[in-house]
Amino acid sequence: MSKAKPLNGKDFMIFVAGKATALATSHKLTLTAETGDAASKDDGMWDESIVTKMGWEASTEALVSADADVESFDSLYDAFIAGEAVDIILGVPANLSNDGVPEDGWASPATKTGQKYYKGKALITSLDRTDAKGSNSTMTAQFKGQGKLEKATGAGA
Repeated sequence: MSKAKPLNGKDFMIFVAGKATALATSHKLTLTAETGDAASKDDGMWDESIVTKMGWEASTEALVSADADVESFDSLYDAFIAGEAVDIILGVPANLSNDGVPEDGWASPATKTGQKYYKGKALITSLDRTDAKGSNSTMTAQFKGQGKLEKATGAGA
């Protein structure tokens, strides 16, 4: 077996409603499990727990884009104000390139046969924008999963 190759952080992206977050600088995925006490006299002095609830959250940090047709602050604002869950896909784009954004934009991992990714629905729970004099505008969006985060494999276009 050959040596495992690490995934470069720049390659993992969040797609919201089918579009990659424009000008992203960082993405984060957090899975959580809440536990309940399951200890009995049979366990002696040792604690015993069971998972009672699972959840997930994701976030993206990005530069704000002025382009109207990309997933950036304005489109995320619209989804935030609507208060409805958005479709989220997390993974490596199907058309990954070290030469920057492909001409047609980043393609969802769901479009590439055999490509692994995660998907679910999430509410936008926080949307921050920072516009400092002399600096690029930046934003951070927080997503709270609604239901299960599924591990999937792309079926191709």
